[in-house]
This record gives sequence, C-alpha cells and structure tokens, in this order.
Amino acid sequence: MLKKIILCVLLLLVSSKPLYVQGAGYQTAVMTKWEEKAVQEAKKRYPEAEVRLTQKVWDRKRTDEAVKQYHLTLSEGNKDFGVFVTISYEPSTHKINKVVVVEEYK
Repeated sequence: MLKKIILCVLLLLVSSKPLYVQGAGYQTAVMTKWEEKAVQEAKKRYPEAEVRLTQKVWDRKRTDEAVKQYHLTLSEGNKDFGVFVTISYEPSTHKINKVVVVEEYK
C-alpha cells in the first residue's frame, strides 16, 4: 500500500513539469534543437536583438534532405521585426547543409 502511494506521488511530480519556462522577461515554450539553432543563426546576424517569439512555419523531410523553416520575432531598441530562418540538413546524420536568414518584408 505504501509503495502504491509513493508511486502515485512520484507520478504526479513527474507529470507536473512546467510546459513553459520563464526567460528574458517573457514566456517561451521549451525549444527544440532546431529552434535553438534558428535562434543562434538569427543572433549571428542580429547580435543586439532580443528574441521575442519563435514559431515553426513548415518542415519537409525526404530521404536525402530535410528542411525546416522558423519565423522569429526580434526586438532591437524600439524596433520589432521578423526574420525567417530556413535550415537544410541531412536527416540521417543531422548534418546541416545550409542555413538562410531573411528579414521579413512588410
């Protein structure tokens, strides 16, 4: 009986992990490996900008190449703007072939 109670408590603790993490004054979902890479690449091009929001736009997976595209909302000074980061990689090895960062036009 005691084992069952302990098991229930442990399951409740494990299942109650937070879905969101507080960071840099705003809430953001826990990022995937590819989202983190997209943020790194955007920060290379815009080192002073703060990332406000990251959203996956689309992805495509084939046997020889996989591509993911993310839209990042950045803030630099009093200017908010968006960039698209497209990552092309080999699906079997996850070796990155190409990364393209393009500022969104309004």
